[in-house]
Amino acid sequence: MIEWLEDLELELSKNADKSRAIAQMAYMKNHFDFFGIASSTRKNLATLWIKKYNLKALGGIEKRNLILALFQMEQREFHYIAIDFLNSFKTSEIEIEDGDFLETLITSNSWWDSVDSIASNYLGKYVKKFPAEGFKLMEQWANSENLWLMRSTLIFQLKYGNLTDFDFLKKRIYQFRMVNEFFIQKAIGWSLRQYSKFNKDSVKHFLTEVELSNLARREAAKYL
Repeated sequence: MIEWLEDLELELSKNADKSRAIAQMAYMKNHFDFFGIASSTRKNLATLWIKKYNLKALGGIEKRNLILALFQMEQREFHYIAIDFLNSFKTSEIEIEDGDFLETLITSNSWWDSVDSIASNYLGKYVKKFPAEGFKLMEQWANSENLWLMRSTLIFQLKYGNLTDFDFLKKRIYQFRMVNEFFIQKAIGWSLRQYSKFNKDSVKHFLTEVELSNLARREAAKYL
């Protein structure tokens, strides 16, 4: 694995752009270092790297260990590559024991870009595949003190459409509606806005009975 990571780091370094890196760091509030690589270039380099070492043929444990190792690397591009690799897993590769693995990812090098991508993709597919275990996990995360786990419980259903468990979402919104945190309030509005595409009347009715922040309400009502 060390050889794989060193090779990837070399390829990313070859394509580094300092001026772009400065802009990317500023956009992410200087939470992370960047090589300064455009997303299309990064994805092409990652595709070649995965093919070179036949990484899609790795076993489940090896794949997860590789993703965790990428998340421990310094530059943000490594984390993006890890997330893209994770989200490329087939449904058959999602395992019932992935709860702790997902919690580690969401709480490692956390910011909205990584958390949102994991939560609305792999996490959403995990809960859909294993609803009993998944919703139990979401209840646990909702009662944690970690901002990003809390946000994930609001947005993991973003791609569920008509299959959204609206009762579960409403329960989370009631729980978090007084939390004075931008990323929570934004997620409340985002989740309602997304569901309103499929059930406008239910969202309209809900907004008449719940007290929300101006931010959450404004986001929720965008398509109403």
